[in-house]
Amino acid sequence: MEITRAQARQAIESLSQGTPPSAQLTNLISVGLERDLAVFTDEYFGAEGLLRETDQGTFKLVEGYYGGGKTHYLRAIERLAHRHGFASAFIELSKDACPLSHFDLIYRRIAENLVVPLPNDGVSTGGIAGLIRLWVTPPPNSEIDPSEYAQQQLMQLGDLPLPSLRIALDNAAHAAASDDRVTFDEITVYLHSGRIVPALRKRGILEPIDVRSGALAIRCLAIWLRQIGYPGLLLVMDEGDRSLSIASTKERTTASNNLVQLINETLKGTDWPGVMFLYSIPSWAEFHNNLSVNNMALEQRVQSTGFPNFPPAPRIVLDERYPADLDKQQFCWEVAKPLSEMFAIAYPANHPEPTDAESLARRVASAVVDETVEVNFRRLFVKTYLQILYVWQTTPKIPDYEIKKIIANSI
Repeated sequence: MEITRAQARQAIESLSQGTPPSAQLTNLISVGLERDLAVFTDEYFGAEGLLRETDQGTFKLVEGYYGGGKTHYLRAIERLAHRHGFASAFIELSKDACPLSHFDLIYRRIAENLVVPLPNDGVSTGGIAGLIRLWVTPPPNSEIDPSEYAQQQLMQLGDLPLPSLRIALDNAAHAAASDDRVTFDEITVYLHSGRIVPALRKRGILEPIDVRSGALAIRCLAIWLRQIGYPGLLLVMDEGDRSLSIASTKERTTASNNLVQLINETLKGTDWPGVMFLYSIPSWAEFHNNLSVNNMALEQRVQSTGFPNFPPAPRIVLDERYPADLDKQQFCWEVAKPLSEMFAIAYPANHPEPTDAESLARRVASAVVDETVEVNFRRLFVKTYLQILYVWQTTPKIPDYEIKKIIANSI
């Protein structure tokens, strides 16, 4: 496991609180996803994948209850997309800040969270602004003249469905290449928020990115990414675990229609080139009930399940089949190994030996499976096992009742 002590401690901090670590560390602790990731590679992201070889997009609805590994699953797919050169944006939907019924607010979140893979196995930072700087800046140790390099890169920019957004990208790139920070900041405010100030109108940026043009602006980003050399874009929209981002009846109708629009457009073949939408919800039944509208078109388009055995399936139901081919205790044993290795990196002078760590894992796994029949046993095991490893540092001989006590406090 090639990570630094700081990265290991950061990951443990996140996992101990029930939060998945960064996308870069997710693959280190992924268990039971091999079949799914292989299908995503072969069918979509790989050298002969649908998203790379055609102008078509795809839409998948991912179902998974709280603690069932849904966010981890989404992060693992995001990491896979990065390894194949795809850009990504992982956004959390919410009623107040980013509901599914407002594509303009979704655009803003995408603009903030857009990342592309870097050669050092990392990802870019700064959203669209950071990506523009990366686009026109020569690679490290390059002998090419920066101005010449920027001009070559800018020749990649073609037409976009939203003319003002194209003008903004062009102007921001020129400003970044010439180190005109005032102009760059002025234009990237528009690119990140969609708001127009008087100075932008003089540049021909006349169209705000609002609820009417939000979806078109997102499509422009996908097309632009293709133009500058990325094979495609993964957009993850996570509804979270507790509630949906849609409240009123009007918003429910709009959200339902938005989903149908996305599904239809991704299947047309040219509207969303190289784009994969992953829309995650706790369950289809709850989501359908909360919509409280009878949208037969939506029901027809997401009724098929069976992924990964049926790759085109629009619905991925994690609660039925994740982790694949592993029973509960076996899953716990498998995931404990990378967790204990990570703990050893984080605390090189005070960690259990592999045989002791394995023994602890088996005891914790047995107790967790005995205490819960719910799908969130995965999250419960990870949190409990990490806490037990900390307890071991001061009390190597841990009685079973102490393990059960920790589990009871975590449920």
